Amino acid sequence: NAFLRVFGAGPLGVLLTIASLGLAFWARSRLPSGALGLPAPIRYAVLACAGLATAAGLVWSLRSLLAAQRGRGFCMEGAYRWVRHPLYASFITLGAPGLALFFDHWMFLVWLCALHPIWHLVASLEERLM
Repeated sequence: NAFLRVFGAGPLGVLLTIASLGLAFWARSRLPSGALGLPAPIRYAVLACAGLATAAGLVWSLRSLLAAQRGRGFCMEGAYRWVRHPLYASFITLGAPGLALFFDHWMFLVWLCALHPIWHLVASLEERLM
């Protein structure tokens, strides 16, 4: 179907990411200690840099493979020349670490580590769909 061809398993990955982030917030509220102790200016700078890098990766990925081309074969140009799933990699590799450090608690580092197997599963499902 057209939705799966254009979006793949991305919406499932986003849902799982948000659910696991909610779980990390819940766990943090149950653990009074565990702050990393990063100063606020550093946390905001890391978040800003991560956000900009993620946005750049997303734009590069979307410009490399237009929606009309998705699901019609392998793309080996642009971002896809270097990364198998550049949309997902932009968030997991660039954005999520910035969020984890911004939230300043070790529980978000656990969340960050959990994202890799979650998105590996999502990417595997998408590859089977394609």
